[in-house]
Amino acid sequence: MKLVVLACFLSTVSAIKYMVSVKTATADWADSNGWFYAAALGYNGNMIDFGVMGKDNYDDFEKGNTDMYEFNSDVDLGKLGCLIIRAGNKSSDAWLIESVQIASETDVDGFSGTNTDQLWMSSDTSLSGDGGKLAMMWCAPPSA
Repeated sequence: MKLVVLACFLSTVSAIKYMVSVKTATADWADSNGWFYAAALGYNGNMIDFGVMGKDNYDDFEKGNTDMYEFNSDVDLGKLGCLIIRAGNKSSDAWLIESVQIASETDVDGFSGTNTDQLWMSSDTSLSGDGGKLAMMWCAPPSA
């Protein structure tokens, strides 16, 4: 029993917290009731799939809102390299992201990015559908 408690304590201590924020644009129909997922790459070559971005009893991805998510992982990406957001197959409408930001306990500054081309994200990338992008990636600016 003591070994199990110690193992749980050690795994909790080593977990790294990652903070992801996404701001939805204010254009008509920019908001979404879809399912979207986040992943991150570190300069150390590791990748974490955080899974679905969503909170219980909360209406995510509304026009003009900034939604913040916290994820924990035993993987330390060190300096954050890229943030990937993708649409899931449960997404029935498109979403227009204005900006994103990611940071962690080991890279407190992290980085931010914008959707300067105003590309829509959706699981329906067909020409007959909404023509959105299945995934988008923002990467940290080059280090000096």
